[in-house]
Amino acid sequence: MLNRESVSLFGLLFGLFILSIFIFFEPPEDLSSAAWMTAGIALLMTIWWVTEAIPIYLTGIVPIILFPLFNIFDLKLIADSYAHPLVLLFLGGFIIAAAMQACGLHKRIALNILSISGTSPRNIIAGFMISTSLVSMWVSNTASTIMMLPIALSVITIFSNQLNIKDKDFAIPLLLAVAYSASIGGAATLIGTPTNIMLAGILSDSYNYEISFIDWLKIGLPTAIFLIPIVWFFLTNIIFKVTKKKSKSLSKIVSEMKVEIGCPSLSEKIVGIVFFLTAILWIFRRPLNEMYNLSLNDTSIGLFGALLLFVIPVNKKDRACTWETASKIPWGVLLLVGGGIALSKAFNLSGLALWIGSFSFYFNDYNIYILIFISVALILFLTELNSNTATIATFAPILIIFSAGLNYNPLFFVIPATIAASCAFMLPIATPPNAVVFGSGRIKINDMIKAGFWLNIVSMLIITLVSFLILGYVFDAEIGILPLWISG
Repeated sequence: MLNRESVSLFGLLFGLFILSIFIFFEPPEDLSSAAWMTAGIALLMTIWWVTEAIPIYLTGIVPIILFPLFNIFDLKLIADSYAHPLVLLFLGGFIIAAAMQACGLHKRIALNILSISGTSPRNIIAGFMISTSLVSMWVSNTASTIMMLPIALSVITIFSNQLNIKDKDFAIPLLLAVAYSASIGGAATLIGTPTNIMLAGILSDSYNYEISFIDWLKIGLPTAIFLIPIVWFFLTNIIFKVTKKKSKSLSKIVSEMKVEIGCPSLSEKIVGIVFFLTAILWIFRRPLNEMYNLSLNDTSIGLFGALLLFVIPVNKKDRACTWETASKIPWGVLLLVGGGIALSKAFNLSGLALWIGSFSFYFNDYNIYILIFISVALILFLTELNSNTATIATFAPILIIFSAGLNYNPLFFVIPATIAASCAFMLPIATPPNAVVFGSGRIKINDMIKAGFWLNIVSMLIITLVSFLILGYVFDAEIGILPLWISG
């Protein structure tokens, strides 16, 4: 009979066996040895992540060990990934979240949300998804997830303590809902996620073709409006069985807790002000940079907010955040994200990503609609192991050339593919929001795979369908006619 230990042992040995094949066999003629070994290390990490052969976070340090060991990349080049701005953004965000939990602010916010959304678990999940997606349209999906995570954890604690609800019946679908809605909301606007900006930059710099904020909104927003309720339905009705029954006893408990919690303490007020200031800076970063010639970025803002908490006193002895509080953050997530970034960098520098993209040649005789669906599926599942920004940076130019070679409008390929890059839901390293909620310790990787696989399939279908219906109208284009900017 299979159990957790036997699956882990099998994954450990099978991963090493697969890697040994790449070590002892020569690569294909059209693939460099660096790309060949990168593929082997990527497969090893995937197997170990899926089977939890070793702790998930420790798999994240595999690149920093194996890439220099096999002389694929220099140690310094790989080590830089573990101090990437995204990793530091996680650090700042986690410290702010830890301070919120330490002072109890997250519980106060959670009680207010419960008062508005009611005490039906399904309605609460819907409320979190709508709130998170709206925030993520204007704030980076990483920052919006970090903002919502401590609030979600507080709601989970209330439900667990008062009603003894199992994690699979509420906690897991709620946390996944926060991550997924942050990714979906980010895809809705041109500024919501770096992948959208990346595509706009490629089209502008290489083809002198501009996609406006409004044009993207006309595509991204309907896609998000379709996806949010569908993802909510699958999470709460099919993948997990979340009850829609309201709890009168919980309503009474929430009212009593609001009375018991009393007025906000000085610590809560200070942490709340810093949290609000950080959120405002995240939201208005671009206009502030333009107005005052600044160079604010999400990482510096997050770290600034964290630093303020260590500076501002709440009494003669204590500050708003102490090192004892900060030491409790999920440090392992930083290794996990760093390892994912290192693997992504290796995909691109080794030429492995371009080699994978070259196989598009074999699809020349396929129906156009099938080809678009395949491109969406390819980008989505590649993003499970690769940075979505790096995936688009690599594959968008390939898709443009590929579609133009078939005399099809490239917009019908690259825009759906770019939106799909925000909808990789299976693995913690696939998107930053996935990594953030995984760091809560309440989700196992098999829970994310179980939900993510089916939602990936649903997302591919919705993205492809919505793109077919809307793209031609937004850009006044026809799928089978090359635009002047590409044909010229």
